[in-house]
Amino acid sequence: MSIPFLAKPHQTQPRILKWAAEHPELIRLDSVRQYVGFDVYAVTVTDTSVPDEKKTCCLFTQPHAHEPATTAGMMDFLSQVIEGRHLDGSPADLPREEILRNLLLSIIPDANPDGRSRSPELYWDGSKWSNDEFWYTMRGIDPRTLKMWERFDEWDLREQSPRPLTIGIVYEQVGPFEYVEPNRSHRSAYFRLIHHLLGQRRYHYLLDLHQTEFERSPHNCMVILPILQPELPEAIRSTNQAWGEEIVAAWAASGASPVPEVAPLNYTGVQAEYFRRSWRDIVRVTSKVTVEIQNNNQRTPPQEQVRLMDVAMRVTVERALRGGAA
Repeated sequence: MSIPFLAKPHQTQPRILKWAAEHPELIRLDSVRQYVGFDVYAVTVTDTSVPDEKKTCCLFTQPHAHEPATTAGMMDFLSQVIEGRHLDGSPADLPREEILRNLLLSIIPDANPDGRSRSPELYWDGSKWSNDEFWYTMRGIDPRTLKMWERFDEWDLREQSPRPLTIGIVYEQVGPFEYVEPNRSHRSAYFRLIHHLLGQRRYHYLLDLHQTEFERSPHNCMVILPILQPELPEAIRSTNQAWGEEIVAAWAASGASPVPEVAPLNYTGVQAEYFRRSWRDIVRVTSKVTVEIQNNNQRTPPQEQVRLMDVAMRVTVERALRGGAA
């Protein structure tokens, strides 16, 4: 099986609109528009003949343009739930009818098509770009060092002296001169769409899909709990922990090399404050875990990146079907 790797906006957006047109009984679309003109879609999939209040609700998100296997994995997962088959046409073994009757799934496959459209690669497999070169593309190039530029939640090009030589694809343009990193600023399309969805219903699970390089690590995937995990209500803390451990166990059983421990995000300083400010209100009422799959490394090729994304989403759906929500 070789799943088509759909990650660029010109690949994903027509497919999303086609699914919505062909399956109005299953799909609702919500969207916000980026400053540069791209629409960012949330695809909600469920059996609309069954009242929503009877369902467990799951939200799958991804904010980063340099992590394309998140999008490719979500697109194939959508195909399995909507059409009962993978994007390559092979049959899916998900309990599709049970999922549609009992769950409501909202999926944001590409929260920053602005950044993704500027990416020089469809995927990162470790064969062409060193991690340093990859990081320069991700965050931009500092003219003083010719190395990776800064990581900010929000910044204004007019206030940078000197200005970066390139605008990293991690950033979303939100004004004539303003940029944000999506999962650190509520000005991003990512957070605007999440808040729109949370205004419609309570989500029991929020799975945030990411990639990182695991440079010089024996591992190729991990689960991260919210940075605020120790401060959360006990029911949410225990759900997050158990859910994360289930994902790690499923990865290990499937032949991956996960970090065995499930622990809170370990950022400190200003990066920690970005997350505390941005996520505080959400994680106090919604169970949330983040998954990280290896990026830009030949040890985990693109098809394997997609497969490991699929495992994490399947575990989440299986848990939701069992009714294990906080």
